[in-house]
Amino acid sequence: MSKTLIQIFAKPPLAGKVKTRLIPDIGEQSATAVYHYCLQSNLEMLEQSGFEFQIWLTEQSDHEVFKQQPAHLQQGNDIGKRMYHALSTGLKQGTQDGIQQVILIGSDCLEITPKVLNRVVDKLHQHDLVFIPALDGGYVLIAARKTIDSRLFDGIEWSSDRVLIDSLHIAMDLGISTAVLNPLRDIDHVQDVAHYAELVALLNRSSTEQI
Repeated sequence: MSKTLIQIFAKPPLAGKVKTRLIPDIGEQSATAVYHYCLQSNLEMLEQSGFEFQIWLTEQSDHEVFKQQPAHLQQGNDIGKRMYHALSTGLKQGTQDGIQQVILIGSDCLEITPKVLNRVVDKLHQHDLVFIPALDGGYVLIAARKTIDSRLFDGIEWSSDRVLIDSLHIAMDLGISTAVLNPLRDIDHVQDVAHYAELVALLNRSSTEQI
């Protein structure tokens, strides 16, 4: 069986630096609480999944949420270059410890589960590249087997609603066999928060504590 590595991209949960698109609606403290909840939930999910996983941070942090294992630092001047560096680094481990597949996720989607990850692994047996779209036109997961082409991340307007479609066009032009699974919701806007009772309850507690 192919050995799979999961990577999670994360930021230290610092007020004013995370979930900035939520801040105008709910404030820095609540936005940070939402991010921390999502991050903690995803780390717990990975710990329970049975997969080997790595944390990749935007900057060094001694926050307690990262104390369970050492973190790697993201490298690159945009998200595309940072994703390519992490994925290619993970795949290069294959020569040392048998890793053949790497799955990269963010830290703010509450709908990625071990079942979803196993579905991605199944697709990687048949395809070289797998995406799970986000509802806003981006993607919440990218996975590759054996190798990853840096050109997949060139010329992408990363904050636009064309991230996935442009990435798929590049993959097609490069002749890369690609699978796209059903889209999942990540937490970017206050409308996204409203879909999760646990986040609504978290915001209600946060508002009460600030009174």
